Amino acid sequence: MKFRHPLFASLKRHPTYMKLIFYFVSANVLVLGISFALLYWQSSKTLLEEIGDHSESLLVNSAQNTARLMEWALEFSFSSSNDSTLKVYALSEQYSDFETFEVWSRLMDIKNANPSIDSVYLINDYTNTVVDSRLGLNDAAAFYDQDIIKRLRDPVTANHSVLIPRTLSLPLTGNKPKEVMTIIRFYEKGSSISAFVMNVDTDNLMTLLQNNSNYANRSVSVLNDRDETVFSSTSLNQEQIAELRSHVIKGESGWKLFHPRTQGEQLMVYAGTSIKGIQDWTFIETIPKSVILGKITVLRNTSLILFFALFVASLTVIVLISKRVYSPIQELITRVMRQHQAEKPGLGYDTNELDYLSNVFIAQRNQINELTEQWRLNKFLGRERFLRDFLGETYHSAEEIGSQFLEWGIDLPKDQLSVAIFRIDHFSEFSETYPEKDRRLLRFAMSNIIQESLQSSKHKLQTVDMGDDHVAVVLSAPLSEEYAKKLQVSQQLIEQYLSVGTTAAWGRTLPSLTDMHEVYMETYELTQERFRFGHRALIVKAWLPGAPGELYHLPVNKERQIAQALPKGNADTVLEVIRSAVVKLRGMPYFECKMSLITLFMDIRRLMQEHSAQPLPSSWGLTSIEKQIIQQETMENVVPWMEALVTKTLEDIVAARSLSKNVALIEQADRFIEEQLTDPNLSAKMLADHLGLSVNYFRSLYKAETTQSITDKISEKRLNFICQELIASDSPIEPIVQNSGFSSLNTFYSIFKKVYGMTPAQYRRKHRNGDTLENL
Repeated sequence: MKFRHPLFASLKRHPTYMKLIFYFVSANVLVLGISFALLYWQSSKTLLEEIGDHSESLLVNSAQNTARLMEWALEFSFSSSNDSTLKVYALSEQYSDFETFEVWSRLMDIKNANPSIDSVYLINDYTNTVVDSRLGLNDAAAFYDQDIIKRLRDPVTANHSVLIPRTLSLPLTGNKPKEVMTIIRFYEKGSSISAFVMNVDTDNLMTLLQNNSNYANRSVSVLNDRDETVFSSTSLNQEQIAELRSHVIKGESGWKLFHPRTQGEQLMVYAGTSIKGIQDWTFIETIPKSVILGKITVLRNTSLILFFALFVASLTVIVLISKRVYSPIQELITRVMRQHQAEKPGLGYDTNELDYLSNVFIAQRNQINELTEQWRLNKFLGRERFLRDFLGETYHSAEEIGSQFLEWGIDLPKDQLSVAIFRIDHFSEFSETYPEKDRRLLRFAMSNIIQESLQSSKHKLQTVDMGDDHVAVVLSAPLSEEYAKKLQVSQQLIEQYLSVGTTAAWGRTLPSLTDMHEVYMETYELTQERFRFGHRALIVKAWLPGAPGELYHLPVNKERQIAQALPKGNADTVLEVIRSAVVKLRGMPYFECKMSLITLFMDIRRLMQEHSAQPLPSSWGLTSIEKQIIQQETMENVVPWMEALVTKTLEDIVAARSLSKNVALIEQADRFIEEQLTDPNLSAKMLADHLGLSVNYFRSLYKAETTQSITDKISEKRLNFICQELIASDSPIEPIVQNSGFSSLNTFYSIFKKVYGMTPAQYRRKHRNGDTLENL
């Protein structure tokens, strides 16, 4: 005799109760498991994204600040190297101790101007000496930084004389090296290696970058566009540099997960910046992924324990709730079974109550679905769907169309039908603001307004929502001005009630019902003619010229006018040619007009490119031009956009050309001043005549480019020449002044006293005494 426990016997008698518990427990386990997995995955992903975005933002800011520091050093080095005393000393074949001391003092002032500057040299190739801010005067052959001497003498490395990353061994401190960025300013490039050299302390420069974050085991590297290491917190070989570079998008910023060959997976953050357009630097920061996700692992284990405790508590609650829920469910199952048997006597049921109840519910659901399907296939929706298919697709025979007319109760004649389309203007802006649900409501309202405004006519019609930006109307009205005015009234009512402008087009009359799709497509294309007629226009096919227009090509004489105007930056002439072309395009059909506009743009682009040193922007690309023309929708919108694009491009071309020309003119003027410095007739007039420019224009140009007038520049150079002669020789003051180019002694004394605050004799005594004390 088998032993049966009362609990098992009770559970066997109530399989539904067991299933309830099983389903609840399974659902609980599944929800908890999925929740835990999603929480861990999503938290890891979110944390990486937040850290990646935040680290990218910090690195971009640090890169920009570091670039600004480097740009300051560049500007400071170039402005310092222009000091006349340094330039004269670097190009002199002999010098006095006083001059050496004065140069060394100026180098020390330059070095002390910013803590990032490590040292400054002045190299004189004529005397083979180097004045260093650290050691003073040195013989070039014995100078401690032989690397820079070799670089300057090598033509290949001399061409890359700006922003050179290198390791510098410091004097007087053993062989302790220092990483520096070297900036070189040649005074006679190609003739000698006389130059101004500034070494910027790389560690000092990269202080902001090194303090960017405090993650353990993070590394920071900076590479230039020649893949040289500008700075790196860890040692990098060429293979590692190439591996980093292959995962970085040059000139952009971002972050990604990166798995080096010899390390674990890391988060790479990178940012690109340009140093004055001279070099492009790429800043790269790598953080081990394990460092980022270390704390979230602890959170995951804690969550696992909490989820397990929650599962035990939920399981207890499920068992208690199942007991209370099962009784009404069992009563419901019994009642449904009893009723179903009464409706279908003799039909037995399965011992599983839920299976039986499920079958009953499935049968009832099928009945509901059948009733719902019949409700959906009502006259209105069926008619709308048929008409949309009727216009948008091709039906095979008139008999098939006629039968559909009868089925859906469409009261339209089978001949002499036409199609009108109401198309929303500025639809791209509308669709960006409102979702599809609102756009569908708008088309529904448009259909109702059109139906109400036209149904009072004796002619029959049907409105159809075709989706996107238009509503179609199937008309039985013949072509007439009276009915065209009714269509215009519909346009006005739509704008009045819905605040939406529309372009209406009325196509040709159908020869047969089977041509409805073709006529609908023709009418939709007809709405494109708003390009020349403008928004809110009514376009009637029968009233337009039948023959297509010819494509417009820019005449040769017009091309010649543009080609002559471009070198002068004459935008008015170019715009006048464009406007005259647009006048001829306005009468063309849409397709010919659009293609002619594209052809016109390509001709102008070709002519501009011939006079531009740089490639034209992407806005002049063929795809961009065509896209813009389509988006403008009308010629009135195209013209101002076109004129603005041409004007902006011409301004950029002229500005680039003018900048290059002005720099060359200033350099030529400075050379001429040096050559003719002792000529008393040297003046702005003489310089302007030499350069072939008017005096007033040249004065304004020189002042704008150098912030110094021509007269002040000449006086400055003459005073520097006189000061050197006063210190170096015992000649009387008057002959020195006369040999310097000053035509009047009174003028000289006035200018000298104003600049130096003393007389020439006092200046000579002061500096001679200084030399004597220095020698002592």
